[in-house]
Amino acid sequence: MNRKLYTSLILLMSFSLIGIILMQGYWIYSSWKNKEEEFSLAVNRTLREAVDEIQSRELNDYVNTYQMLIDSVGTPDEQNFTDVFLFLDEDQSSNLSTFFAYGILEEDYNINLPKNLTNRYGNDNLKDYKAVKTTIVNKNIFDRRENRLNASISKLKSVEDIDIFKFEKYKSAFQEYASSLPIHKRTTSREIQILLDRGFNDRNITTPYEFGIYSNGLSTKVKSNNYIEIQSGPKYSIPFLYDRSSPIKYDLVISFPEKQEYVLSGIIGVATLSFMLTLIIIVISTSALYQIIQQKKLSEIKSDFINNISHEFKTPIATINLALDAISSSKNNLNDKSNSYLGMIREENSRMLSQVENILRISQLEKSSNPFDMEDTNIHEVIEDAVEHVKLIVDSNKGSINLNLNAKNPFINGNSNHLENIIINILDNAVKYSKASPFINVSTKNIDDNLEICIQDNGIGMDKNTQKMVFEKFYREQNGDIHDIKGHGLGLSYVKKIVDFHKGKISLESKKGSGTKFYINIKTLTNENK
Repeated sequence: MNRKLYTSLILLMSFSLIGIILMQGYWIYSSWKNKEEEFSLAVNRTLREAVDEIQSRELNDYVNTYQMLIDSVGTPDEQNFTDVFLFLDEDQSSNLSTFFAYGILEEDYNINLPKNLTNRYGNDNLKDYKAVKTTIVNKNIFDRRENRLNASISKLKSVEDIDIFKFEKYKSAFQEYASSLPIHKRTTSREIQILLDRGFNDRNITTPYEFGIYSNGLSTKVKSNNYIEIQSGPKYSIPFLYDRSSPIKYDLVISFPEKQEYVLSGIIGVATLSFMLTLIIIVISTSALYQIIQQKKLSEIKSDFINNISHEFKTPIATINLALDAISSSKNNLNDKSNSYLGMIREENSRMLSQVENILRISQLEKSSNPFDMEDTNIHEVIEDAVEHVKLIVDSNKGSINLNLNAKNPFINGNSNHLENIIINILDNAVKYSKASPFINVSTKNIDDNLEICIQDNGIGMDKNTQKMVFEKFYREQNGDIHDIKGHGLGLSYVKKIVDFHKGKISLESKKGSGTKFYINIKTLTNENK
């Protein structure tokens, strides 16, 4: 893992952790605020409904009492009709006029009102009011003035109750009277508590509360049993039995000593679960970061060790090659057995050098994001050079390599040395994994803007599991517990890395016992880019 990728990963995980914590905190805060708003809205609605119901009940009590008194008296002693609206419709063609009259019929019973119903605006007698209307049609349009003057109660066609007028009359009289009464004579603590309990139960509010009624900022006798003026907890207030004409202002104040605990209880379960999950994520992420850091350190140590040991290996390998050359060129005649041993040493030493170079190449690739220079490269020339390197090995195994280089545009942006090495690695594997004489076919073709290299062999092939793992470092196919083929499993890992650095793709097709096809696809250079 290169340094930039490692740093980016650490920063990404850190930002993700911080983001998760902040989001969880914001969610918990938002949920708490929403619960508080819902609670306040429910409380205010309950208070409004309770006050409205008490006001309606109080007024209805007086209205019912007043109406019962009127009904018990019977016929009024005096009736007085007052026009409030007159309308005249004249039809000139038929010489007809229609007279409409609307008014108020005042009925006076000449009975003084009881003290609890005394009207404070100038009349203590029991009176009632009704709406009256009449319609008169005259044949002679010139008689309309006389008919208007003769309009009287006896000529009225219908009489109706004036519900709105009557209600407003009673309300005005009552408000005038009620404003003079103390609050404890207009309502009780029990009534208020029953209405509040009902409203809170309907809205699923179960937390304890205390209430009291204030008169111009001073506490009254109407309050709950445990209510004190210095009440703990959030408070809500609403005007109580409000009358603009009255100098006395009443307020119903309610407090919730355990409101915060109640609101938090609604989200504490989810908040606790969220906190636990967040804590688990933090622990896992921290552990992952720690492991990444440790792996990074181990990787750096391993890489440095491999580089050092590889460089150290190259010196004795080179010395052995020099010694072999010296022995081979000496004047001492060596027998066939000695020459055979020398050949074995030279071959194994060469193989060791090849593996050391592969290790150094892979280590160089892992350390740098851009380990080599790129230039315009003719892939056909690279393939031909690679074939020359393995031709002797193929010939010694009585095999052959067939070239079908048919790509019309063989130019890519690449590094010829590394590209040659990956071709050599694939060809070398084709030879090593062929039980019979190796027959290899190398072909190229253009597919759209890409160059495809296909290397096909007649080797032992691979099963599906091996195909998935073949490009992994140090992976080698096994028969039981015995490695049949010499090597360290680095060749195809190196091939994959080189292809990736060229922004290409490598794939394979294989079947056990039927050989393998490797496909390499790399973007070609256009005429503008050459």
